[in-house]
This record gives sequence, structure tokens and C-alpha cells, in this order.
Amino acid sequence: MSNLKYQLSNFFKHKCAVWEFTLKCNSNCIHCGSSAGKSRLDELNTEEALMLVKDLKSCGYDGIALMGGEPFIRDDWYEVAQEIKKNKMKLTIVSNGLEIKEQIQKLKILQIDCVSLSLDGGLPKTHDYIRGVRGAYDKVLGSIKLLQKENIPISVITTVSKINFKELNLIRDWLLNKKIAWQIQIAIPIGRFPRDLVISRKQFYGVAMFIALNLKKYSIKELPLMGAHCFGHFSMILPELGLEPWIGCQAGRSVLGIQSNGNIKGCLILTDDSIEGNVRTTNLSDIINSSFNPKFCQYSHKINLQDYCYTCKMFKKCKGGCLGTRLALNSSNKPYCLRAIEKKLFKNESLPFRWKIDSKISKYKNLYQRVLLKENWR
Repeated sequence: MSNLKYQLSNFFKHKCAVWEFTLKCNSNCIHCGSSAGKSRLDELNTEEALMLVKDLKSCGYDGIALMGGEPFIRDDWYEVAQEIKKNKMKLTIVSNGLEIKEQIQKLKILQIDCVSLSLDGGLPKTHDYIRGVRGAYDKVLGSIKLLQKENIPISVITTVSKINFKELNLIRDWLLNKKIAWQIQIAIPIGRFPRDLVISRKQFYGVAMFIALNLKKYSIKELPLMGAHCFGHFSMILPELGLEPWIGCQAGRSVLGIQSNGNIKGCLILTDDSIEGNVRTTNLSDIINSSFNPKFCQYSHKINLQDYCYTCKMFKKCKGGCLGTRLALNSSNKPYCLRAIEKKLFKNESLPFRWKIDSKISKYKNLYQRVLLKENWR
């Protein structure tokens, strides 16, 4: 796999543990699902963190993503990162990009697989507003340039809300031909993010079309782009927006969520009633192999007769999409699903294409405009 494709995958082709390394953070993002700021009072200490790395390795995980909060704030991040690489596991660090300069030499020594930075605005004032830090835009762009200078692999994550929905073109123009993997995801109403700033279903489809259009227009070398797991699947018009065909939510399967106090979930965006155990009191392998998977599978397939997915012929393949997004949006009747939205958009007219993108970008652009100009629906 090429380096760019590897960055795009963000470990989802592997068994990856996504670890909220600390809840402490030096930014105050509007869309933060963890309401990060202060450390948890009971976060794992260094000895416990090092042991958890070994346990993850023994349980078959070959990748760890350290995130927060802001992982670079923990004094022992480098020691734990060294242990991850010592165990021959892939390592990514998800950061706000405010403190990269101070860590650059350590990142070089680690030979880190990827540093993933957040870029949430095409304009400085938008990014700074979303991140809650004046000057954050200039700092993250400076961090990207510094990492590139040192040949450290980078990816960029953009979280879309009503605040920055119209600035995707600006972000794209900045990223073009920089060989930086770009993942687009939507902000969901968990943590401190308010429901009224979630993009509408129409805007959601518009973002999906933006991704599809740019995948069609640019090569992977020009713009390595992907949609995150929150995007709908099995569209009747658009191609698969992720790196690989969708095979169902991977929470608790190839992905594991770890809170900074050792709580284990299938995915970090699931609510705390989805906690399956804590590594301080239960062996990690017991959590994963005994109580976790059967309970999760039963929970994720719990569909009632009023649920849109209940009557969808793609349910056995789709399995309801991203579980965390589905639950946070409480959208079982009007799901953020490309296929469902297309049936709404083209209810009384035939679909302009079926199962494939028309080869002419101009027609695709016209469809994009038609969708965005349709009003009075969500």
C-alpha cells in the first residue's frame, strides 16, 4: 500500500485501539465530543499505560491511535509511544497542532506512522472560532509545514458543521498537491456540541457529493481524500466514499475505544452506557472475548418496526451504518444515509445515474447544484 493510502486508511484496515490518552486539552473546540479541557481525576498512570500497550499487543491489536484531549500534554507521551513502537505496532497521534514544534525531534526518532492534525476552517477566523484559540489556524498550518519538512507522514481531519460547511472548497484548495491525506467527518451532538449546529440531511448529502466530485476530479496524488465512517453507504448514485467498501460498523470488532481512565468501549463516540469494563479491574482479553462482542452485536442490531433500516434491503450488508453517529443523531426514522436521502430527493423523478458516476464531471456538478438548491426538507 502506498504511503498516501496508508495515511488515508487511518488504521481502519488493522485492528486499531483508539486511545483517549488524556482528557486534558489546550484548546476548547465547539464540537468536542469528550468535553475535553481538564484531566480526568483517575487517568491511567505511566505504569498502567505501558502495561495496557502490552495487553493490546497480546490481544492482536497492531495499531494504536493516541488522541485526547491533547496527547502531547501528558508528560509521559513519549515513553508510552516508545513502548508502542517497541512492540512493533503502528502509531498515529491525533493532535490540534498547537505544540508540534516542541515535539518534532521525538517524532522523528519514533519514526511515527502518522500525525493527524485538525483543520476545521478555510479561513483563520473560522478555524480559531471552532477551536477556541486565537491564532490556532496559523499554528496548525505552521505545524503541517514543519512536519512536511521533516518528512513525517501527515493526515488532516476536518469536522463539518453549519459553521464551516461552506469552507470545504477553501480547505481543499490549500491541501491540493501537498500529498496530505484528508478525512472529512461530520460533527455530531455529543459532548459540548449543540444539536442546532449539526448539518442538515441536505447539507450532509452535499458534503458527500463534494467528496465524490473531488475523488472524480483529482488523482490520489493530487488530493488523497476520504469520507469518514459517519457517511452513508450503498448510495444509488455516489461511489464508496471511504477507503474500502463498507462492511458494517467496526466498533468492538477491528476498532476499540479506550478512555483515559481505562474504560473500554467499542468506539469512543458511543455513550458511557456502552462501557464494557475497565482494565484496572478486568483483564483486557476477558473484556474483549467474554462480555464485549456478544453484547455489542445484539445491541447494534436492535431494530424496531418504525426504524427506516428495518425495511431497507441493504440492511444485512450495511448493518445500520456507523452506530455512534446513528445513536447521537437519534435519526432512525430520517437517517443520515445517502440511500435514504436519495429516495427523498428523487421521489417523483428517475435517478439521473444508477450505480455509477456519470463520466462527465459537468453533469455531476449540475446534480450537485440541484441537490443544494432543493429547499424545505431535512
